[in-house]
Amino acid sequence: ALLFWRPGPTARVMAGICALFILTAPLTLAKLDRIPGLFAAVDSFKTSAGHRLLIWSFTGAHIAERPLLGWGLDSSRAIPGGNTEIRPGQNWLSLHPHDAALQIWLELGAPGAVLFALLLGFFWLRLDRLAAPRLYVAAAGGSLTAALAPLFAAYGVWQEWWLGTLALALFFVLTLARA
Repeated sequence: ALLFWRPGPTARVMAGICALFILTAPLTLAKLDRIPGLFAAVDSFKTSAGHRLLIWSFTGAHIAERPLLGWGLDSSRAIPGGNTEIRPGQNWLSLHPHDAALQIWLELGAPGAVLFALLLGFFWLRLDRLAAPRLYVAAAGGSLTAALAPLFAAYGVWQEWWLGTLALALFFVLTLARA
């Protein structure tokens, strides 16, 4: 709705929010488990949500060890201590951090995080420059938001099925632009 009403300012704000979220993820997400009462509340609501906070904390600690260049592409599965069990059936980091910003930071370091922030910022800022009806711009922004929500809370960045889903969604959005 905001993109329909004010496409330019909304696109710029969203680009800034994405960049801020990505660039500060190791300082914010990785410390959520330390907020008094938050971990207990989240964990009592759903144990997998509490586990997610512990994964993010573990990931943040390992980002701090190699903030500039990271641990290497797709190294999330091999981070030292990642397969250590913290609770029955839950490891510190068995596959990936379940957050794109943290995974990019962990694997590719600051340069990867900056490039990721620039890429998402580019997508948002292009919405403002589309020569398309406002309803299309709003729908494209909604599609981008729908893609970013699970990217920042669920899947590994390099999972082929996820990348394929994003590519197919982008194809449909671009095809509709021509229609």
